[in-house]
Amino acid sequence: MKPFLERLAARRKFGIRPTLDTMEALCAALGHPERAFAVIHIAGTNGKGSVAALCESALRIMGLPVARYTSPHLVHVNERFFVNGASVSDVALDAALDRVEAVAAEAGLEPTFFEVLTACAWLVFQAAGAKIVVCEVGMGGRWDATNIIEAPLLSIITHVDLDHCSILGDTIEAIASEKAGIIKPGCPVVVGAMDARAKAVIAKIAQEQNASLYDASQEISVASHRRTLQGQVLTCTSVTNGSYPAALTRLSGTYQMENAATALCALEHLAERGLEVPPKAFIEALRTVQWPGRCQLIANDPPTILDGGHNPDALRALRESLKSMHVRHRVALVCGFCADKAVRQALKEILPITTAVWTVPIANERSLTPEALAEDVRALGQSRVVAMDSVEAGLDAASAWAQENQGTVVICGSLFLVGEVLLLRGEDEGDGLDPSEGIRAH
Repeated sequence: MKPFLERLAARRKFGIRPTLDTMEALCAALGHPERAFAVIHIAGTNGKGSVAALCESALRIMGLPVARYTSPHLVHVNERFFVNGASVSDVALDAALDRVEAVAAEAGLEPTFFEVLTACAWLVFQAAGAKIVVCEVGMGGRWDATNIIEAPLLSIITHVDLDHCSILGDTIEAIASEKAGIIKPGCPVVVGAMDARAKAVIAKIAQEQNASLYDASQEISVASHRRTLQGQVLTCTSVTNGSYPAALTRLSGTYQMENAATALCALEHLAERGLEVPPKAFIEALRTVQWPGRCQLIANDPPTILDGGHNPDALRALRESLKSMHVRHRVALVCGFCADKAVRQALKEILPITTAVWTVPIANERSLTPEALAEDVRALGQSRVVAMDSVEAGLDAASAWAQENQGTVVICGSLFLVGEVLLLRGEDEGDGLDPSEGIRAH
């Protein structure tokens, strides 16, 4: 996979562009592969990946030829591209990149990292015969490379909160407006539970686009039973279809109730677009779906929970999830953040339930140093904090403390940190590509 990654890395110099001109020209030169399938387009601050995974799983269970495009990846770049439930091969990605680069050069185009990656996705999915693509926005919506989709089968906007503020804006309303940029004329949109200010902005844009708006928080209720570190039993009730059978899911965390509601609302409204999703397909999706790095139990002795939450909203949700699973005392926190995040605001959400903290570096040029992160922790009133030289050392120290004190290890702060932890636990060797590139290098 190295040649593919090295060629992609060269695209980082083109940075981020608030325009779709290059992407539109590139896809036109490629023969518009993005028009080969029906697309479910998903934007939002948190919850996009889980909603995408649930929607893709339900459609695949129906026997439909479905693909999924998400970002970032945790360990391997192939994770971003799924066809019929499996990540695509290195060979398929290499072939797609060959064609994208040749066409771009011939057309005199200089697409960015994420534009090339997204064009590769369209080509790979087209070659695989996909008929439906569940597509997650990389960042924002309005200027995201995925937003060349002209008429999605359905648009979904999950929970909206503050993140990537230097690019998307520093208010809920501004960020919601960027997310709502994926709404297309006459194409229905489903929104998840979110701040009323964000919902008002989205509703206004939907009205301007003559797009029907469906509110999952009003149409679907979800109850959780027997929530543990291993998962939870969810019971969904719809104003359209009534009660669904209870389902045991490996998606832990209270926030997965919102995500399940959003996914179910979207799947139900596909019927209006000519695609009826039977209840049993959604229930089986809940039972079988996997979405690593989101309140994921990765060890039992001591209990160790891995979560990619890195913004205040996500860590607030993680805290509430842990409390609901009776993890409120003797918590050993291992955390690493990128310096461009709202670190102190995020820490404020998780520190109230922590007993001791180990700060670690992440292998990224934007990493906040463990020492600087430890100072942030102390400034917020937590004195039991140690800066560590490596992720492995931090995990070992936190695990030893948790063993001795009958506690729980919680790891959070970055999806890149999640990838490093999974590698340490014996995943195949990573590919060396910064997973955050899928967010910041469009």
